[in-house]
Amino acid sequence: MKISLWLPLVLGLLAGSSAGAQTLSGTVTLYTSEVLPDVQVQIDGFRKLNPKVDVKVFRSGTGEVTAKLNAELAAGNVQADLLWVADPTYFDGLAKKTLLEPLNVRGVRAPSSALYGGGTYAEVRKLYNVIGVNTKVVSTLPKGFADLRKPEYRNKLAMPSPLFSGGALATAGTLSRTYGWAYFQSLAANGLRIEQSNPITTTKLIGGEYGAAILVDYSLRREAAKGAPIAVVYPREGAILVSTPIAVLRSSPNKAAAQAFVRYLYSAEGQANFSKLDYLPVVPGAPRPAGVPAAIFTLPSADAYIAQNKADISARFSALFNLK
Repeated sequence: MKISLWLPLVLGLLAGSSAGAQTLSGTVTLYTSEVLPDVQVQIDGFRKLNPKVDVKVFRSGTGEVTAKLNAELAAGNVQADLLWVADPTYFDGLAKKTLLEPLNVRGVRAPSSALYGGGTYAEVRKLYNVIGVNTKVVSTLPKGFADLRKPEYRNKLAMPSPLFSGGALATAGTLSRTYGWAYFQSLAANGLRIEQSNPITTTKLIGGEYGAAILVDYSLRREAAKGAPIAVVYPREGAILVSTPIAVLRSSPNKAAAQAFVRYLYSAEGQANFSKLDYLPVVPGAPRPAGVPAAIFTLPSADAYIAQNKADISARFSALFNLK
């Protein structure tokens, strides 16, 4: 089911500069695939700082958000000031076309390792694709992605669709590059089901419709903390880092407020908010959420591979699982 919302919201922040604080006003529009209540937490922080900035939010899956922006770019009528979705390859394409504004991260501790595209888009927090297990449905925990091919998980597996979810595209690209398409063929033979999104898959995993699912770690930790029978498995082969950058569109008529939005996410308060929401902050020294391993071993990035083969990945996956 498509979730697509326009929410006029009041927020603001004081943009720091060497000359002092600048009062922000006007409208900023954020296009995002991020979980709306989580975005709201950050918005609430802004509202305390500058209530003169009106913010509109369009929220949907990464594929639908980027399709909307592509249509607006083609029509020469871009409505977004900020883009925040789980597809670094899309940002890279925008950066190469000089459609992104260099980020202004003066006065905040934005790690250089989190800045990409010549500083035009950036990671503000981290999340990983791991394996969630409903312990009431499956008694044996898998140790890694390879184990999901075993008989004990037959007809009990699920993951979101890479046609809708940028995080799922990272899964499809990373695992097909690591194991080849034979891996997903074996999962299909083992009864892997494809749901539209991470939230839908998580809900069905908690409800016992599935015993195991490849999902983002933060939502699994949240549900386990609420008492759901969920175990979080960080695969022995390595978790999949899901890049979810944010950028300011060069066409933005309110770059000052848009840039301030990004800076707030790097502030001590913004990073602490991420931790409270079970995301892993990127700023050194920021608090870590409970339940996160001290060190997370990850599979090598497949971003370049996905960028070169996105259409083929989508086509192969669609054919294998009869997706439309």
